[in-house]
Amino acid sequence: MATDPLGIAEARSQLGTLVARAVHGHQPTTIRRSTTERAVLISEADYEELLRARRELEAGHVAEAITAHARGEREMMMTYDSKEALYADLGLPTPGERS
Repeated sequence: MATDPLGIAEARSQLGTLVARAVHGHQPTTIRRSTTERAVLISEADYEELLRARRELEAGHVAEAITAHARGEREMMMTYDSKEALYADLGLPTPGERS
Protein backbone atom coordinates (compact mmCIF):
# COMPACT_ATOMS: atom_id res chain seq x y z
CA MET A 1 0.00 0.00 0.00
CA ALA A 2 1.55 3.28 -1.10
CA THR A 3 1.39 6.22 1.24
CA ASP A 4 2.17 9.88 0.69
CA PRO A 5 5.84 10.74 1.14
CA LEU A 6 6.82 12.01 4.57
CA GLY A 7 8.89 15.13 5.01
CA ILE A 8 12.32 14.50 6.45
CA ALA A 9 11.52 16.12 9.81
CA GLU A 10 8.35 14.07 10.21
CA ALA A 11 10.20 10.88 9.24
CA ARG A 12 12.93 11.67 11.77
CA SER A 13 10.35 12.01 14.54
CA GLN A 14 8.79 8.64 13.58
CA LEU A 15 11.96 6.77 12.66
CA GLY A 16 11.59 3.94 15.17
CA THR A 17 8.04 3.24 14.03
CA LEU A 18 8.99 3.47 10.37
CA VAL A 19 11.88 1.04 10.80
CA ALA A 20 9.65 -1.43 12.66
CA ARG A 21 7.02 -1.11 9.93
CA ALA A 22 9.65 -1.76 7.24
CA VAL A 23 11.24 -4.71 9.04
CA HIS A 24 8.18 -6.48 10.42
CA GLY A 25 5.48 -5.43 7.97
CA HIS A 26 7.61 -5.06 4.84
CA GLN A 27 5.99 -1.66 4.31
CA PRO A 28 8.24 0.86 2.54
CA THR A 29 8.13 4.53 3.43
CA THR A 30 9.01 7.26 0.95
CA ILE A 31 10.80 10.21 2.54
CA ARG A 32 11.14 13.50 0.70
CA ARG A 33 13.74 16.12 1.32
CA SER A 34 12.45 18.35 -1.46
CA THR A 35 10.21 17.95 -4.49
CA THR A 36 13.03 16.23 -6.36
CA GLU A 37 14.98 14.45 -3.60
CA ARG A 38 13.30 11.29 -2.36
CA ALA A 39 14.44 8.08 -0.71
CA VAL A 40 12.67 4.92 0.34
CA LEU A 41 13.10 3.24 3.72
CA ILE A 42 12.84 -0.55 3.35
CA SER A 43 13.99 -3.51 5.38
CA GLU A 44 17.42 -4.99 4.83
CA ALA A 45 15.76 -8.24 3.71
CA ASP A 46 13.72 -6.39 1.08
CA TYR A 47 16.84 -4.51 -0.06
CA GLU A 48 18.77 -7.78 -0.43
CA GLU A 49 15.88 -9.23 -2.45
CA LEU A 50 15.94 -6.21 -4.77
CA LEU A 51 19.69 -6.61 -5.26
CA ARG A 52 19.26 -10.34 -5.96
CA ALA A 53 16.52 -9.60 -8.53
CA ARG A 54 18.69 -6.97 -10.20
CA ARG A 55 21.64 -9.41 -10.45
CA GLU A 56 19.36 -12.06 -11.97
CA LEU A 57 18.00 -9.56 -14.49
CA GLU A 58 21.52 -8.45 -15.43
CA ALA A 59 22.66 -12.08 -15.74
CA GLY A 60 19.76 -12.70 -18.13
CA HIS A 61 20.81 -9.72 -20.26
CA VAL A 62 24.39 -10.98 -20.34
CA ALA A 63 23.28 -14.50 -21.31
CA GLU A 64 21.09 -13.06 -24.10
CA ALA A 65 23.98 -10.95 -25.40
CA ILE A 66 26.34 -13.93 -25.42
CA THR A 67 23.77 -16.11 -27.20
CA ALA A 68 23.13 -13.39 -29.79
CA HIS A 69 26.89 -13.04 -30.32
CA ALA A 70 27.26 -16.80 -30.77
CA ARG A 71 24.53 -16.73 -33.43
CA GLY A 72 26.30 -13.87 -35.18
CA GLU A 73 23.47 -11.45 -34.44
CA ARG A 74 25.49 -9.13 -32.23
CA GLU A 75 28.97 -7.72 -32.36
CA MET A 76 30.83 -7.49 -29.06
CA MET A 77 34.27 -6.36 -28.08
CA MET A 78 36.41 -9.25 -26.93
CA THR A 79 38.46 -7.29 -24.38
CA TYR A 80 37.44 -4.37 -22.23
CA ASP A 81 39.51 -1.59 -20.71
CA SER A 82 37.09 -1.14 -17.82
CA LYS A 83 34.03 -2.53 -16.14
CA GLU A 84 32.13 0.51 -17.43
CA ALA A 85 33.03 -0.39 -21.03
CA LEU A 86 31.77 -3.95 -20.54
CA TYR A 87 28.49 -2.78 -19.04
CA ALA A 88 28.04 -0.22 -21.82
CA ASP A 89 28.65 -2.88 -24.49
CA LEU A 90 26.00 -5.07 -22.87
CA GLY A 91 23.59 -2.16 -22.58
CA LEU A 92 23.51 -2.33 -18.78
CA PRO A 93 23.83 0.46 -16.23
CA THR A 94 27.09 0.28 -14.29
CA PRO A 95 26.70 -0.84 -10.67
CA GLY A 96 25.49 2.06 -8.59
CA GLU A 97 24.01 3.80 -11.64
CA ARG A 98 20.28 4.19 -11.81
CA SER A 99 18.71 1.85 -14.34
